[in-house]
Amino acid sequence: MMELFEKFSGIKKLQDNLLRTGISPFQVTTEVLVDPSHGRVEGTESVIACSNNYLGLTFDRTCITAAKRALDTLGTGTTGSRMASGNYLEHIRLENELARFFHTKHAIIFPTGFSATMGISSTIAGPGETILLDADVHASLYDGARLSGAKIIRFKHNDMADLDKKLARLGNEACRSAIIVEGIYSMLGDTAPLETIVALKQKYRACLVVDEAHSM
Repeated sequence: MMELFEKFSGIKKLQDNLLRTGISPFQVTTEVLVDPSHGRVEGTESVIACSNNYLGLTFDRTCITAAKRALDTLGTGTTGSRMASGNYLEHIRLENELARFFHTKHAIIFPTGFSATMGISSTIAGPGETILLDADVHASLYDGARLSGAKIIRFKHNDMADLDKKLARLGNEACRSAIIVEGIYSMLGDTAPLETIVALKQKYRACLVVDEAHSM
């Protein structure tokens, strides 16, 4: 019988082969960050194209000033979850401002994008219900769906005929399902045909979740 760590032997061999080339993709270090898209990476002045900092807000003077003010008045962190420790007034104000910006009734903030998408996909459906995932949604949505206990069905990326077919197969259970897609897909950069997806959602009375992390 295979011992616990033996399953990693293939990954270890791949890593060793990479390291023998003198290149390590696992320990790339940015020594100096000049601005949101430029820095010195292992001694080389580089364009940083892997960042999600599309709007450059990490260097925006208004954001920096507000962050400093928050550090001075609130410290470096809440030291607990909102469920256990309650809310800071600033959390409520930010959620209300975001709700107004998006013209929605409510908003909830999470500490990271991964926890936000994982949080919604793990709770929107549960045992006895169904989640239909576009094949190319982010890994966090898959992780959350697995935690939910719901039945998981993948449909081909942006293939509306495949989504229609799989919703039809659910029959009366389709109204107890959630379709999860991304507005702009983080890995491919293409967009979801939301108009068609909404029409299918309404046809089968399903729920729709759209991850807008890369399109907002």
